[in-house]
Amino acid sequence: MADNLKRNILGTNRLVWQGWGMTAPAADIAYLLGGIALVALGATPLSILVGFLIYLTILNTSYRFSSKYVSAGSDFTYVGKSIGGFMATFEGWNLLFGTIFAYAGFGMLGLAGFFGIFDSKILTGGLWIPIVLALNVITFIILYKGIRFSTNYQIITGIAEFIILIAGGIGLVILAGKNNTLAVFSPFIASGGIIGFAHSLTLSVVTFIGLSIALTAISEEAHIPKKTVPKSLLISSIIIGVTIVFLSYAMTVAWGPSRMLSFGNSVDNGLVLFREVSPIMFGLLFIFTVNSFMGNNISMGTSMTRIFYAFSRDNIIFPGIFSRTDKNGTPVYTTIFILAISVFLCMVFGIYFGPIDGGYVLLFADAFFSFLIRSISSSSLIISTFKAGKINKKTLTGYLIAPVISIVALIAVLASNFFPLPAYPYNFASVLGIVIIVVVLAITLITWIKRPDTVKNAGSTTVEETPADAVD
Repeated sequence: MADNLKRNILGTNRLVWQGWGMTAPAADIAYLLGGIALVALGATPLSILVGFLIYLTILNTSYRFSSKYVSAGSDFTYVGKSIGGFMATFEGWNLLFGTIFAYAGFGMLGLAGFFGIFDSKILTGGLWIPIVLALNVITFIILYKGIRFSTNYQIITGIAEFIILIAGGIGLVILAGKNNTLAVFSPFIASGGIIGFAHSLTLSVVTFIGLSIALTAISEEAHIPKKTVPKSLLISSIIIGVTIVFLSYAMTVAWGPSRMLSFGNSVDNGLVLFREVSPIMFGLLFIFTVNSFMGNNISMGTSMTRIFYAFSRDNIIFPGIFSRTDKNGTPVYTTIFILAISVFLCMVFGIYFGPIDGGYVLLFADAFFSFLIRSISSSSLIISTFKAGKINKKTLTGYLIAPVISIVALIAVLASNFFPLPAYPYNFASVLGIVIIVVVLAITLITWIKRPDTVKNAGSTTVEETPADAVD
């Protein structure tokens, strides 16, 4: 086995559709959009739009850092290079929990729950368990075969999914007729008014938030990464943002803004609407929704293998063996670990809460890790820029204003999960997220006391770009 990832094997096209796979628009519509609608009601399109705008301020941080540092560690390395190893270690632990919770909660339990549209016994009778096991094994095999193989899959299926979603959305807008309205862009029609609307933003931001690590975590394998990764982040975010915001509007007006509570409670809302457009569109949406969940599994799994590889390389969290790669350039031991921990989380949360609520609990808890990760990264961008004495009129917006907006917005959205505390089981997710963060901070402090030199160097490893003429 080798100890390095393969270099110069991913171009812009592969990166863009890897980002699409991570965000998984069709799966978002089937899973997250319903959860958002339960709170945002008729204001669901506005919730998605505001969530996307908040995400853009987060994207700004990844965009700035990825043009400077090339590392599979993503935010772990950005923080380490900017404000030191202690915070990088803390960031790393939060990345660990955030990514594995999202992986198990969305792509695995979310897809198992989606199959419940065929028969409720899949959800209540335990039939979801073999489905989850099969999904984990299939994803493991695809990840094991290497990133070139998995990104080929993402390109082909991603483009097809994009075409189907846009075509179906246009059909829904036409069918909505007089129901087309700008009233859906008012926060006051959400359940609980402004407070309820703010609470809905938790899932709206989560809808987009994984995109940045989908690309930055594979930067070491990209062609001219300091140019390709930032460019791909912009292209991906535009395509994904337009698609999901447009579809949230189309589905809201087609279902009826005043009836969105029933939309949220429906397990097959998107399929019901696409059936109205065309039976063919119904069939295609079903196929590509399943594929979309799988695309997320593959993209998230790929990012996790690279980030955990970076932890191991810097002797943090994982032992050195986790930085070993095979002939396909796959960090094989991290891939095996992901398979095992995902199955464990799916079984624990799926059995206790049921696959649908279990997935939502993991995602709500993930929001705490994800928001903290991005807040620390944005703070690192601000601090490192001040330390370098580079705050001026030219850098003010990208290196100070946007990161501050990101931090304030994320804190405000998180606060909405406590004031008031949401109903069970989401209150459990809120408490779980905070408890784990406190434990992670304690672990970081203990590690710093026992292994100060290791912690000092955490998040310090970057690689140099391969010359452009060396591309395979």
